[in-house]
Amino acid sequence: MSLTFSDMGLHDRTNTALQSLRHPGSQLHQRGVSLATVMDFGGRHFKSNVGPKDHAALSFPTDKYDIFVSHSWRTSRRAKYAALLYHTSLFPAVCAGLAAGILAFALQVQGILPPFGKVMRPPPSESLPGSMWCQLMGGCTFFAILVMWSRLAELAKSTRGTKVSCFLDCLCINQGDAELKQAGIDSIGAYLRNSDSMLVLWAPEYFTRLWCCFELAVFMEKSTNVEFKSLLQNSLAEMRPTSVGAARDLQRNTSPSEINNEETAPARIAAVATTAQGTRNETHDRKLIIIPVQMGVFCLACLLFGYVLACCGRAMSFLDSTLSDLFWVLSMFGGCVAICRNCRRYSHDRLELSNQIAQFTVSRAECFSPHDHEFIEAMITCLYSETLNEVEGIAAFEYVVRSRVQQNVDKILGSRMHVPWRLSIAGRFYQLSENWMEWPKL
Repeated sequence: MSLTFSDMGLHDRTNTALQSLRHPGSQLHQRGVSLATVMDFGGRHFKSNVGPKDHAALSFPTDKYDIFVSHSWRTSRRAKYAALLYHTSLFPAVCAGLAAGILAFALQVQGILPPFGKVMRPPPSESLPGSMWCQLMGGCTFFAILVMWSRLAELAKSTRGTKVSCFLDCLCINQGDAELKQAGIDSIGAYLRNSDSMLVLWAPEYFTRLWCCFELAVFMEKSTNVEFKSLLQNSLAEMRPTSVGAARDLQRNTSPSEINNEETAPARIAAVATTAQGTRNETHDRKLIIIPVQMGVFCLACLLFGYVLACCGRAMSFLDSTLSDLFWVLSMFGGCVAICRNCRRYSHDRLELSNQIAQFTVSRAECFSPHDHEFIEAMITCLYSETLNEVEGIAAFEYVVRSRVQQNVDKILGSRMHVPWRLSIAGRFYQLSENWMEWPKL
């Protein structure tokens, strides 16, 4: 049977991509960007309809990537920016804010800073001078470092002659030249092979995009240890006659539309996945980091609005203590409602993430171009099946997602009721700033 033009194009494209996987690191197309550039101006580069970018000015040639940023273009750029701030800048910002608050408290105790604010006490006791300097200096330092940390870290590394290289598709792939753009897209697998870690900015749309699944497939195949691959291949080899026979029966007895149907698609991998359960690997892939974007939005929104309300409440205490008490009551009520809504949404997203992983199938993922869909499935087959059997290769990848990715999520995020440590230290920072404010000047 002769090959059509599209089949030949797919074959050549797949061979070229596989060749780049075997020889990653080509200086011709491999360019990186700094983390500060990725987070520049509130994550403006995550905006899908932004104008053309100056590829040469924003990126630089690199031998490898320290961080491969994987995301869906359907997710809000502000949400992705908040997730990056949460992951990269929250801890140093909290440390800097605490240091600034302690310094302000020490300066006021020594009399260098004048009393600022007052601590209200019930009558007949008189109010005492407070230490609002701690709240102002600590809070301002916190938010300044939160936004500027990526730039400061880049400056510190440049003084030592080192540079952190990140991959962001719209910046590292030439968008102005169609030929170079296609070459860059087909080389994404090679870029992943040349990346030390992968940061997934997860949103409910992530596992519905086939390119996102492909990025995960290449990175997981790279990080899969030899023992796990051997066990998985042995299990699949034992089930190969059954899986191939089942696939042939499915093709013979059903139409193509039914084979790709969401209801029947899981049946073609059930036998392989069931047997492969015996090869479950408990290794935590520390270089794969999955951050729900809603977690960053929730954390930063709580800190920002909490700080603004605290400052407004302290300012109103100068005017009228009765009005200040009413303001605090309304603020606490509104804050509790907002926190409950955000907690509920995060819990829902956390459950949705687990459900998406547990029910993951490649057939459910979407892609704009049918040619890209065929290309990605062919690449996954080549990566996960030594016999180049499509059913076997895709089944192996789906099992890896359901097992190892789920383990990774549980290690990083914990259960739905688990409070991540970054949220804990952020809440503790706010509580300490309030305690310093209440400390009277001796």
